[in-house]
Amino acid sequence: MTTTTKTAAPGPEPLLPPHWSALDSALWAYLLLPVLIFLPGFFLPAVGLPLAVLALAGGLHFLAGATPSLRLGIPPLGDLLLLAVLAAAWTMPGGAGHLFHANGTDWVPRFAVLRDLVVEPWPPRYDDGGATMLLRAPLGYYLPVASLAHATRLALADGLLLAWTWLGVALFFGANLGGSRQRKLAAALIFAFASGLDAIGLLLRHGSLPWPMQHIEWWAEGMQYSSNTTLLFWVPNHGLPGWIAAAWLWRFRDDTRFLARLPMLFLPVMLWSPLVALGLLPLAVIAAARQWRHLLGAAERGALPTSLALVALPGTLVASYLLLGMFGPGSISHALTTTAVVMQKSAGIGNTLLFILLEVAVFCVFLLRRDRSPLALGVVALLLLLPWSRYGPNNDLLMRASIPALAILWLQLADTLTAAAADSGLSNSGRKLLLLLFVLGAITPLLEIQRAIGGRYWPADTRLSAPQALGGFPPHYFVRHDGHWLPGLLRR
Repeated sequence: MTTTTKTAAPGPEPLLPPHWSALDSALWAYLLLPVLIFLPGFFLPAVGLPLAVLALAGGLHFLAGATPSLRLGIPPLGDLLLLAVLAAAWTMPGGAGHLFHANGTDWVPRFAVLRDLVVEPWPPRYDDGGATMLLRAPLGYYLPVASLAHATRLALADGLLLAWTWLGVALFFGANLGGSRQRKLAAALIFAFASGLDAIGLLLRHGSLPWPMQHIEWWAEGMQYSSNTTLLFWVPNHGLPGWIAAAWLWRFRDDTRFLARLPMLFLPVMLWSPLVALGLLPLAVIAAARQWRHLLGAAERGALPTSLALVALPGTLVASYLLLGMFGPGSISHALTTTAVVMQKSAGIGNTLLFILLEVAVFCVFLLRRDRSPLALGVVALLLLLPWSRYGPNNDLLMRASIPALAILWLQLADTLTAAAADSGLSNSGRKLLLLLFVLGAITPLLEIQRAIGGRYWPADTRLSAPQALGGFPPHYFVRHDGHWLPGLLRR
């Protein structure tokens, strides 16, 4: 007599793939490329070229950690095309490309910086009444586009920036969303429309409902957790590195191969957005601490020191450039601290607690229902603590350092809402409540899209330099060329 054994049918593919794919490798190249342009482009060849080689070696070392779990296969072409179309539909109303209305507050100076990187020798320098000023800002987002526009013509810069932004969003969706086609698309839409309950805050704090095209995220007077659509439309230079790095950290938080190479991830993230890197740091420490014994084990004993050795010199140079003019009278720190004092007085305890409740706390409850890992607890703790800080002309630390934690929160929201009922960890009423909260939060991105489509169109001005766009030389964009050791290493 023969017997047959039944094998369990494989479960559905998770939303967040547990393996590293070819699309992840492409996304890593996307994130690292600006570093490989910056080092030889801004510094003397004797300094920049060897450090660019070190950074490239570090990038390959980072990829080597993913090789054991690498899946060279890519999702079905139809799925990728649909995600790419969705990424384009989401990206096009933003400021890059100026196809629709772009908010002048951010996009006038942003395009002026790109323009100067195209037409001026690197690093761009300016005359300020006899003093030479240096463009000192996080430039990761702009550098690949500036290189292409310089090799072609300035008129193409805006279109190239749109294509570059779209590529990042499309690769982010393709690499980080798994499951069926329907689940991928639903999760991408949920991520795009994820936001805190700004409309409820506006009603409770000011007694009014939002009007068409209103930007409502400052309802708490000095505090903002930006929706994903706001990040893409206003500050993709901060949003993209925060989303990419956070998604990887969440997906591979238990993979010692990834964690042993985590220092390399901070090199490109820092050049794209230092405040995002700052918000990523405590989450990375939590993930690494949980696996510390395994990181010191025989399998990965040499990977972490190698990562630190490869990132040390290029990372020091990038950090030194970003920190130029940070301290002293008239410095970044002095200007930001002065603003912080004013903002601190405008925010009361009750207002801060209401902000925390409506922006993240109601969603964090659902995150912790499904996941109580140390990293999940770290995400919640960071989002609850950041509103008590005040730093930056527009409370920038709160808005930008929160991006990685918010990305993880919204990815988990998408995971929960697209999972089968039995896998969601919620009762039927709980799922309905979470869906209702998501719909109420989606008012914010809908207003952003409405303003982009219905607002006044204006083209990018290719004649406006960064100092003209910024009305002078604010310390968070410029620093005096002399008086520092680093400018001696810069190209002349």
